[in-house]
Amino acid sequence: MSSASPFRRSVPELSSNRGAQRLQSLLVGSAQFAGFWSAVALPFAMLALVASGSAAQRAPLFVALLIANVVALRIGHGYNQD
Repeated sequence: MSSASPFRRSVPELSSNRGAQRLQSLLVGSAQFAGFWSAVALPFAMLALVASGSAAQRAPLFVALLIANVVALRIGHGYNQD
């Protein structure tokens, strides 16, 4: 019979789990950072299109920027709320 308990985690599992959590935290934080600052910067590009009068001529670009801004707002919503 084995004396190993099925309810105990071994040390390598804990350290790999901690590493995975740290990696996830880093990736989520980076995505939120990029999303937040993209949501801040994209309206200036949209404003430039409107101010130059080319928003109607480049409607697909304007719509793509608008969609990108909404996505960036959603991703960056939780940035730096600790």
